Amino acid sequence: MSQYSWPDCPPDVRRQVDRLTAGLQTCLADNLAGVYLHGSLAMACFNPARSDVDLLVVARQAMPVEAKCDLARLLLAVSRCPGPIELSCLSRADLVPWRYPTPFDFHYSELWRDVTVRDLAGGGWRAWNAVRRDDEDLAAHITVACRRGVCLYGPPAAEVFPAVPRRDFLASVLSDVLSPEFGLDAVAKNPVYVVLNACRTLAYLRSGEILSKDEGGVWALSALPGRFRPTLAAALAAYRDSSGDSGFSKEAAAEFAAYMRGELAAFCHSERSEESLALPL
Repeated sequence: MSQYSWPDCPPDVRRQVDRLTAGLQTCLADNLAGVYLHGSLAMACFNPARSDVDLLVVARQAMPVEAKCDLARLLLAVSRCPGPIELSCLSRADLVPWRYPTPFDFHYSELWRDVTVRDLAGGGWRAWNAVRRDDEDLAAHITVACRRGVCLYGPPAAEVFPAVPRRDFLASVLSDVLSPEFGLDAVAKNPVYVVLNACRTLAYLRSGEILSKDEGGVWALSALPGRFRPTLAAALAAYRDSSGDSGFSKEAAAEFAAYMRGELAAFCHSERSEESLALPL
């Protein structure tokens, strides 16, 4: 299966993103400051069978709960038509002054579909503004949006988002690689994501380059010990296709995860010797 970037993505995906962008302009009106594509569709490795459409939305002010209700209905209608949407909305007050973990005003992904439907039907949406949340992942998403993202509405991302401190970007990517649900300990359950995400993280630590998962896997083929080539090749083949995770040896995946944990631990030890960096190792 082919991989796509935003300029050459399938017409149904472009229509979906255009419909969402237009809907955001309606829902937020003058409060909308910008809409930014990040993730695989921005970095030319979008696979319609596997990939989400990832977006960051910036509002001038925090949204009233009624606007969030309208936005939720829009996302329920647009997500999965054809691909799943993952979107975070931040207000300027969430971004300035900069904080890590970064607060946000609204979030949607398909993991939240059932809860969103239930809240809209039962009135739970009225309490959506009662609790403020934050997300460790946003430091990484914002960095990618500024470095390699696509502006769909508003000024360039670098003019809207503050510069993310390196230590916060590192904490963000490492918290993902080391999380119980999506990190190295979960390699047997989700080997494609875990293997390629670990590769692009190590590539950044060694070279400073911000890579996609696909680019991280390609980098690792020449940068990591040869015994991991079958595992890396299987991850790339599955990521580029829709064949699933059947090409993985559990033993080989576990060996890869142990090696990567050691590499990350060595980096974090070195980093701590230069500055106080709280990382979950």
